[in-house]
Formats: sequence, C-alpha cells, structure tokens
Amino acid sequence: MLTRLILSAAFAALVASPAAAQPPRKDATADVLSKLRLPCDLKAGEASLEQFAEEISKVTGVPILVNENALNGNGAAAQIALRADGPTVKIPKVKGLPVSVVLRHCLAPVQATYLVRKTYIEIVSVSGAIRETRNELPDDQADGVNMRAPLVSAIFKEKPLNEAIADLADEFEVTVVVSPQAGDNKTGFVNARLLNVPADDALELLAAQADLRVVRQGKAYLITSPDHANQIFEEKITRQMKQIELERMRTLPFGLGGGGGQIPNPDK
Repeated sequence: MLTRLILSAAFAALVASPAAAQPPRKDATADVLSKLRLPCDLKAGEASLEQFAEEISKVTGVPILVNENALNGNGAAAQIALRADGPTVKIPKVKGLPVSVVLRHCLAPVQATYLVRKTYIEIVSVSGAIRETRNELPDDQADGVNMRAPLVSAIFKEKPLNEAIADLADEFEVTVVVSPQAGDNKTGFVNARLLNVPADDALELLAAQADLRVVRQGKAYLITSPDHANQIFEEKITRQMKQIELERMRTLPFGLGGGGGQIPNPDK
C-alpha cells in the first residue's frame, strides 16, 4: 500500500512538473514600452521618415511601421507633412536621451507622432492620432494639428498612486501636483494598462482607483479629494458668474450702471 502511494505521488509530480517548469508568458507590450525608455545616441543629420524609423528600430530592436495611409489622410496637417518626395526628418545630435523623447522631438516638425501597439511602434500623422485617440481640443480651439494633452502609454501593477503619477509626469513631461487634501489615498495601489491615452484621461483613470479627482488648472493637473475638487469647481463657477454680471452692467444705459460709471470690483 505504501509503495502504491509513493508511486502515485511520483507520477503526479511528473505530470505537474512540465507546467510548473514553464516560464511566465512575456508581456510583449511591456517590452515595447521598456525599450522606448532606452538611452539613444544619434548623429546629427537628415533622413527620410523611413530611414529614421529604421535607425530607431536598430536602437530598440522594436519594429516600427510608417503608416503611409495615416500620413496621407485628410486634413491640412497630413498634407503639410508630406511633400512629393516625402517628409524629411531633421535629427539633432543625441546622446543618452530616451527613445520616446527622440521620437517626439524629431517627428513633431513633420506633424507626425507615434502610437504604441502590442508588438510594434506605428508612426502616424498628428491629425490621425487625434482622431484615433479622441484627443481633440475644445470645438472653439480645435485645429487638427494640436492635441488636447500628451499621449500616455504605461503599465502599472499594484503601484502606489503617487509613484505612478510621478513616473507618468516625468516620462511624458506633464505637470501634476498631489494636494494635501488627497490624504492617505495618494498611496493607494493602482493597476492600469494605458496605451495611447490622453494624459488627462490617464490621470483620471488612476485617481479614480484611489477615490480621488483630477482638476485641470491651465496646463497643470491637481490630484485632490472629491470635496476639494467640488469646492474648486464651485469657486470657479462663482468667479465666472461675477464676470458675466460685470460685463452685463457695463452694457447698461448711462445712469443704470453703465455709460462710463464706475463698476464695483465683483471680487471685493
């Protein structure tokens, strides 16, 4: 009986061992993102977009697709970017800068950018990226060549929110402030897989996991508590209403508050 039990245990171990011996599956997208952070050394010069993509591919080992259809799409941006002989990329002398920074810097003058795919990088026009990522400016400011916010690609697994935000702000050159009102929530763990997401949307997705809110102040972002965010919003509405009332009083006929009469400062 004892012998049978030992043999059964040994057989079970043999059956289970191949599965146990298998290495964890490699995350191809995480590998692409890590290679975008590699330091890059380039000589100054000019190159076609295809040559530039090939050079960056050599540095990273990541395939780079130049999407000619996206670059030739509708809109002024794409038409300006492509001349008859194709866009020429001016490459500055680069030493030690991350690949992602070099890509953004060199592609911007030809109104192109890059998108992160599962196993490769795709170069497209800015206008095409805006459409795909829904990263347009407000209707009264939209011009088809400027994004609302930088595009963020990052993977976070059980990482404290404040550390994730610091990484994001540093890599994508975004100004983010975590207010004292965020309290201990700022150290809550977050999980996210963000690919080509506008920075403001990315911050909101991360902050929401810690029950925090994002308030945009010009080009900067404030991470704070829901109550504090509501207070800031209400104060903003109050200022706007006072300004509207001030403008209305200035348009009244002379003697009714207008016509050059002194209007009291609504902020006092």
